[in-house]
Amino acid sequence: MNGARKLIPLLLAGIVFGALVAVIKGQEAGVRDALGNTSAPWMLVPFLAGTRYRTVWKAALVGLATTLAAFFGFYVAEAAILDLGPHPWYTDLQLTLGSGRLYEKWGLLSGTAYGALGGIWVSRRLVIAPIAVGLAFIFEPLVVFLLTRTEVWGGGEFLRYRWLWVAEILSGLAAIALVVARTPARTQTS
Repeated sequence: MNGARKLIPLLLAGIVFGALVAVIKGQEAGVRDALGNTSAPWMLVPFLAGTRYRTVWKAALVGLATTLAAFFGFYVAEAAILDLGPHPWYTDLQLTLGSGRLYEKWGLLSGTAYGALGGIWVSRRLVIAPIAVGLAFIFEPLVVFLLTRTEVWGGGEFLRYRWLWVAEILSGLAAIALVVARTPARTQTS
């Protein structure tokens, strides 16, 4: 029972996070859409959930579960928010669930990995674990920049809000600086 008491709030938090991202994203293109389409904040969900477990494999599984819960919350909220035509709500839900297959595949990997990193941080205090979260914020804008230069993504619409990408990079740098500053230096013996 103790495991369920620990897991249920994490899953609910994942659902709420996903729903909030869908609300922020909204229906229209623009700054809300750009903000709602950032991926790095999604690494926080499994990482923070993973910090609730000292066993790395449990943290990895909880990271995966909370990521899936966040996807569920996102797609359920999207079904309510998006104008998908004159359908019953369950048809709208079917249309949104699974509509981001690429994101879901990467979410399975990132949820597991960042959950494990959360477990590593809490059990071993390896500073690289939270730094990996900061790196996600730093590298996402760089990856988006490179992808928008390819024929597949083509458009520069993602780069329209440069301040958003700069803020994301600065957030990642600030998070890394905070972690490094708060991590006690290990004394080395000769």
